[in-house]
Amino acid sequence: MGVIEQRYAEALADLVARGSVAAADLARDLEQVAAMLAEPTGLATVLASPAVNWPHKRAALEALAGRAQLAPVTRNFLLVVAQRGRAARIPGIVRAFEELLLERRGIVRAEIASARPLSAAERAALEQALARRLGRQLEPRYRVQPDLVGGFVARVGDDVYDASILGRLQRLRHQLTA
Repeated sequence: MGVIEQRYAEALADLVARGSVAAADLARDLEQVAAMLAEPTGLATVLASPAVNWPHKRAALEALAGRAQLAPVTRNFLLVVAQRGRAARIPGIVRAFEELLLERRGIVRAEIASARPLSAAERAALEQALARRLGRQLEPRYRVQPDLVGGFVARVGDDVYDASILGRLQRLRHQLTA
């Protein structure tokens, strides 16, 4: 994430902290806006185009906000971002905002890949071990990655915890060839 995305995310998180808007409502609105910009309807193109003047862009955004029933805070945020020519950064701002909210609540997101689907007991044990190691609560997201052969790989921020058979084999190969 870039500095710009982080700054906008911090401003939004500050609005949540001050009670100007509920975090869940703002997150839902932002996801909706990001999804609309990702649609092939041309909204993102219109907002990025220097050939479309600001009054036309503003009218399009106002219509969008009304149709989507966006909260006033979300509407104002969208107008500010678009006026400053940063509408293309909205998906990154949304991700940064979500991460910042989790961080402020003492939660860290973990992407966990395993060779097979994990049982509820295995998930609970893995989450508990990772939470203890990190000293924070986890918000895990699981996926199956059969090429791991066995075990798991957990990615938490920039840290990777590789307890997979594939990872062990790769480390052994590196040791033998070094």
